[in-house]
Amino acid sequence: MRLEKWFISNLDDSQRNIIVQNIDKSIAVRGAAGSGKTNLAIHRALQAKNKGSYAILIFTIALKRMIAYGMEALGLDKERIAYEWAWTHRGFDLTGDVYCQKNPKAGIIMRDVLFLVNDMDVRKFIRADRTADTYGVDFADWVDSKFYYAFGRRTSWFEEVTMDTDFSVTDTDNYELIPSGIMYKQTEEKIDYLIVDEAQDFNITDYQSKIKPKVGKSLSLFGDSAQQMNKNGSKIEDIAIALDYDRLSLDYNYRLPKSIAKVAQQIQSSNVDLMSNNRKDGGNSDYPNYPKPIIAKFGSRQEELQGILNRIQMEDLDDVAILVPTEADVMEVNKFLNDNGVQTQVHYRTGNVVPFRTINTLDFSNNDLPCILTYYAAKGSEFDNVFVPFANAANPKDHNSFYVACTRSSRNLVISYSGKRTPYLNDVSKEFITELDYTAKR
Repeated sequence: MRLEKWFISNLDDSQRNIIVQNIDKSIAVRGAAGSGKTNLAIHRALQAKNKGSYAILIFTIALKRMIAYGMEALGLDKERIAYEWAWTHRGFDLTGDVYCQKNPKAGIIMRDVLFLVNDMDVRKFIRADRTADTYGVDFADWVDSKFYYAFGRRTSWFEEVTMDTDFSVTDTDNYELIPSGIMYKQTEEKIDYLIVDEAQDFNITDYQSKIKPKVGKSLSLFGDSAQQMNKNGSKIEDIAIALDYDRLSLDYNYRLPKSIAKVAQQIQSSNVDLMSNNRKDGGNSDYPNYPKPIIAKFGSRQEELQGILNRIQMEDLDDVAILVPTEADVMEVNKFLNDNGVQTQVHYRTGNVVPFRTINTLDFSNNDLPCILTYYAAKGSEFDNVFVPFANAANPKDHNSFYVACTRSSRNLVISYSGKRTPYLNDVSKEFITELDYTAKR
């Protein structure tokens, strides 16, 4: 994902209409895939920066790191982002791995010092009494009982201090990773300005009972009903009516070339229009300026993955995403590429192993390493080259999920399957795609 795509330079009329809205006014903004919703949500936070407390609320954790890049670039506090579960149970999670200090002679962990490691940045925390400025430690998943004994669950509090320790993640004699350890900052009782991205994945009751009561001045919602992936969510239009908020729209599509947009709207439904206001390359983004999406049939999953690897290497592709239905699929793809000497960026949970752990190596500033994500985790993202393997009837996902995956690409889209393909491709016109059958070449 090329981060420069996130930042607004020349505003169109619908984007300008959002920017000029008074930050004290609650609004609901509808925008299709590629219309700039997340970008404008960040700019809405920028409007609030000097007027009071602010935060961006999202539904999924994978989007958090991408938004953080945009916020940091605009001089905003990148830690003022929360995903739904954390918002309800903890507050603002800090990105990074949590380490504790050990006493190598006694073989015990030390309760009073923690380290947070995010890439090359290391922060130090010492135990303190709970205040509005202290940080908590929690565990996203099950961990060994020794950590519960030392820290409890959401019961230990720490203050940040100057990093004055010769810390190294490789010094396993003195420091130990806490699996699934999370450092977090509590949210305020009231946040003046709350911005919600992917607003359609929350439901009307959530807004009325959990979200709106925590808002001091205004609530800004950005969403797209066609991308609703939480079955318990609500249409952005219905939310706006229920809350009696002004409804605004983002009218133009900047991400999808017409060659992909035509296919994507046939995947979703006839109610999705990605063509009328398509401004990708000034509207000159159809075939042959941009390639038609490829739908490829293979004999097996392994052959699908080999086909992806071949195309990446032969065409020297960067800014690549491989989007799959499940986290087990993420692990499978990741193992295949790693076994073939390809470094990757991933987001998944380790599943039924002990200890459970969330693996997150996403670094969207590095376009050389392919990103491997579920459809769900890919929401809000954008890549030049998108592969959607395992698009089989045996792996059914709802229309919206598959549509989200197929609308992440700004240039090349390759969908592949083995066996019987997903019925969500049945309405795609053959003239809009390139079909390849690798089983016929055996």
